[in-house]
Amino acid sequence: MHGAPGARGASCALRKCLAVSLALSSVCLLSACHAPGAGADRARGAQLFAGRLPLSATLQGQVEALPVEASRCINCHAPPDSVSASASASVSGSPSDPLRTFGSPLGAKALTDAVSRRGGPPSRYDEVSLCRAVRLGTDPAQVMLPRAMPRYVMTDADCRVLWAYLTEGA
Repeated sequence: MHGAPGARGASCALRKCLAVSLALSSVCLLSACHAPGAGADRARGAQLFAGRLPLSATLQGQVEALPVEASRCINCHAPPDSVSASASASVSGSPSDPLRTFGSPLGAKALTDAVSRRGGPPSRYDEVSLCRAVRLGTDPAQVMLPRAMPRYVMTDADCRVLWAYLTEGA
């Protein structure tokens, strides 16, 4: 005998349930891999960087907010996709060079490599330290950023999408 009829039915039902669960899990994994969230986050980060989405900011020691046009990241920093060209231009370019920037480069390599900044010990940025820098004006080694760097009022979500834009590929 091949077992009780009830056991055979339960075994078949269990196999069907497992097959359906596996199929649903596969669909969930595939949709997560292709979710529009990452692209949308990066796009929002690009809008914040370029000033198309305004951010409130002040200069260190000031209470009056800067005009939105004056607090755009792109005013002083090159976009991440032009960082290598911008970095070399800011060191060796002429003052009329359009790639010359006032602020430091902000691409993935420039932010995440351990380097000495403003005379401090070697450090690297992560999302938390970038958010602290733009909000409070201190880098990962707790060295103060220049006074000319605006201090931004940013939500955690805006910090996250700005980090995504600066460090993730297109």
